[in-house]
Amino acid sequence: MRSFRYRNKGTPIHRLNPFCKLAWVGSILVLALVLNNPLFLLLLFLATLPVVRAAGVWREWLASMKFTVYLCAAIILINALVSSYGTTVLFSFPFRLPVVGTPVITLEALFFGGAMCLRLLAIISAFAILTFTVHPDDMMLAMIKIRLPYKSVLLTSLSTRFIPTLIDDAQRITDVQRSRGLELDKGRLTRRIRGRASIVTALLSNSLDRAVQVAEAMESRAFGTGRGRTFYKDIRLTLTDTVTLVFAFLPAALGIFMSVSGYGQYQYYPTVQRVSLSGPEWSLLGLMAALLFAILPLAYIKRRVDLD
Repeated sequence: MRSFRYRNKGTPIHRLNPFCKLAWVGSILVLALVLNNPLFLLLLFLATLPVVRAAGVWREWLASMKFTVYLCAAIILINALVSSYGTTVLFSFPFRLPVVGTPVITLEALFFGGAMCLRLLAIISAFAILTFTVHPDDMMLAMIKIRLPYKSVLLTSLSTRFIPTLIDDAQRITDVQRSRGLELDKGRLTRRIRGRASIVTALLSNSLDRAVQVAEAMESRAFGTGRGRTFYKDIRLTLTDTVTLVFAFLPAALGIFMSVSGYGQYQYYPTVQRVSLSGPEWSLLGLMAALLFAILPLAYIKRRVDLD
């Protein structure tokens, strides 16, 4: 389960300035929120794949995306069952509910759920890249540099570090219980639940102890008493970083322009539209793809400049 932790692999993406990666991920987040055309949402997800490949974090990325796939399946299913909007009825249940009436599954609800899944996949994939290619200390320092509250940044950093630690503890406790002869995956469902309950109890106790240790360490170092603090490591922007930062922000600016101008939109209800783009939208799609993929050559240029 250590695949959820950051590891410095020395790739051009790992060497890229944290501000540039934050801006690139922020652009994908903005684009995913302001655009709803499935083709644009698909582009956002596909744009993350070459970056994952260049960073050499395929295994970690796949491990983080497994849960997202199950979540997407649940979103499509729940939206199809709950939302009865749409004119194209695919299936109608032979019973009535008190307030809802006769549940129906419509093509529009399935399309809308699929689009939401594309949006979710793009966002989670982008943040997975950020998690696996930026050191937590660099992430915290970058957030402080952009004037975010220090205590809030520290709380966020501790929370993100807590999740992989919790997963490691769960795996370790499970191995210990199995070494003692506890069968966790055999028997009836009730027996397996009771076996897992012992793991949850030990995990909760261990997590509380760790929280107390962190609090004691912070108190012993007089956390919060000083007005300011210095940092051992500083993050500075070079000329290459500045150019990369500009290119990382351009997709977000383009997405906002498209949203204001009415481009990149799609109508799911009441009748689903044909998935297509107009002439200007095809041009904007190509421009957006070029801007999103520009981070790759810029990352290699930065590595070449740093090595020289």
